[in-house]
Amino acid sequence: MRSFTIQKMLKKVLSYIHIAFCWIIIAPLNIFIIRERGLTVIIGKLSGEIADNTKYLFIHGIRENKNIRFLTKSKTVLNAQGDIKKHIVLFGSLKGVLTLLRASHIVVDYSHWSYRNPLYFFLSLKAKKVHLWHGLTFKPVELGLIAKGIPYLKSRLFRHIVNYDLMVSTSDFWTEHLYKKYFLAKDVENYGYPRNDVLFRTPDQLDLIGVDLDKFKLLKKAKEKGHKIVIYSPTFRDDGSDAFSGGHLNLEKLNTFLSKHNIIFVLKMHPLNAHTYQDLSNILNYGKNFDIYPVISLSDMMITDYSSIYIDYLIIDRPIAFFNYDYEKYLEKNRKLQTKFLDTIPGVIAREQEGLEKAILDHLIYGNDAYKEGRTKLKETSYEFFDGNSAQRIFCKFEKWQK
Repeated sequence: MRSFTIQKMLKKVLSYIHIAFCWIIIAPLNIFIIRERGLTVIIGKLSGEIADNTKYLFIHGIRENKNIRFLTKSKTVLNAQGDIKKHIVLFGSLKGVLTLLRASHIVVDYSHWSYRNPLYFFLSLKAKKVHLWHGLTFKPVELGLIAKGIPYLKSRLFRHIVNYDLMVSTSDFWTEHLYKKYFLAKDVENYGYPRNDVLFRTPDQLDLIGVDLDKFKLLKKAKEKGHKIVIYSPTFRDDGSDAFSGGHLNLEKLNTFLSKHNIIFVLKMHPLNAHTYQDLSNILNYGKNFDIYPVISLSDMMITDYSSIYIDYLIIDRPIAFFNYDYEKYLEKNRKLQTKFLDTIPGVIAREQEGLEKAILDHLIYGNDAYKEGRTKLKETSYEFFDGNSAQRIFCKFEKWQK
């Protein structure tokens, strides 16, 4: 016990030494390096994967011949082929350090970047910082999880909380109820999420970066043959369980039902989910770390639970069902919801397999869609634009900053 206490204290002391080093030694480097006008640096998620909103802003920049770089710690990403390779820079290299010091804009879509890798922040102090976030949600996040007073001050010191020059929102509703409520930002604009742009076009080679190409081609062929496609995308539980491991869904029984009705069921489990499942004739396990958005455009229906992905799905106005087999437990053990969740979701709520199968039949086979009006209302509340031009609007903002 004493050894554990000493280790904890040592870790705390080292964290203070580290942050002092960044403020005193690293931050002043920004004085000596001139920013490169218009240089946009995208910081990849976690180890620097090309994924989510930053991926789609990055590839838009490539298409439009923008002065753009993607910063990664992954040598696999660094060795990418084709047109993107010349735009990728390895963090930790001299080129990576200079790229950050010269950046005019830093773009992220997750909040761990500034404290898990504090050098990202301290090497780019003079750059404008843009946060794309990664999901519209009714759950408290960021400032909503930090107490006022000393905890808040420590969060600012250790860069858990950053004051962004721009937060990208999707509508006035989310600007007021999410971004202004839970983030520090000098400006919030309703430009829309870049990852949703792909839902308005036929995916090209750049869009398919990070996609499970074999599964994508398989689903595309199935769609052409007349199969209906359902995506099941649940959020994670803190205990690592899911509907299958918990006995709420039976894979074999579900597969029999799907086969009978010519439906392909795509499992897109959360990256933190503890379990992986084998493919069956009509159930396809889509890799947890692959990009699902180009696949979404092929789908006819989505099933989720508490994941904010359903709000993205609203933009293409297709049926949604919610498999909330553990609603009370989820509220108690996992997350507090910002509003009464059951009063806001525009779709059938099922709590057992029979109810879920009935919802699938009603929507895809019988054409019963009692929630279309509710989806439309929430879609119009959640989005200002429905045009696939979110990335373009963000780059227009960058150009205004240069004037």
